[in-house]
Amino acid sequence: MPADDANRNELALDLTFIETLRRMKARFQLGLLAASASADPGVTLSLRQESCFQLAEFLFALKSYGIGDAETLRRFAELHNQHLLDIRNDRERMQRYGLTPERLDAALFTGDNMSKLLANFSAPQPTIDQSDLARFLVTVMSTETCRKLLLASEQAGFVERIRSPFGAVLITSRGIMEEVYGKTIRETRLEAAQG
Repeated sequence: MPADDANRNELALDLTFIETLRRMKARFQLGLLAASASADPGVTLSLRQESCFQLAEFLFALKSYGIGDAETLRRFAELHNQHLLDIRNDRERMQRYGLTPERLDAALFTGDNMSKLLANFSAPQPTIDQSDLARFLVTVMSTETCRKLLLASEQAGFVERIRSPFGAVLITSRGIMEEVYGKTIRETRLEAAQG
């Protein structure tokens, strides 16, 4: 087969894959909007953002990896810390993420932050402090984007935001985002396997 034909075939496969990814994101957005308890245009706009897909992916990963108690969350937080330290120690990689050493350091779970994370997750209703969720998501979104997304997710009925006696905002997922995300991934995987 001539090189031009081989390149055209590869390009056609690449374009098919791009279309699969687009359909996957559209399927996710449609599923999420259908499950939303809010018709507010601002909420709809937030739910259509890439950051919403990333939040759903994170929540899906927590559930799928069986992170359901303080010990597994501690191990996950330690992996998170190591990942951030690896980024901080690689200036080029840190630049690609658009992060600074200070921002990475602020997103580490150490001492009191780790204790707070584990205490909140050990409660009868496991929660994660909104600021801790932003720490986990530091490589994909800002703290403010995370906060705004969680506000919209609460209005949509996907998470519950609980104000603690100490003023922290604690987050618990109702499982809807994870369900929509998982269904979307599975349908896309099966569709791609059928060719």
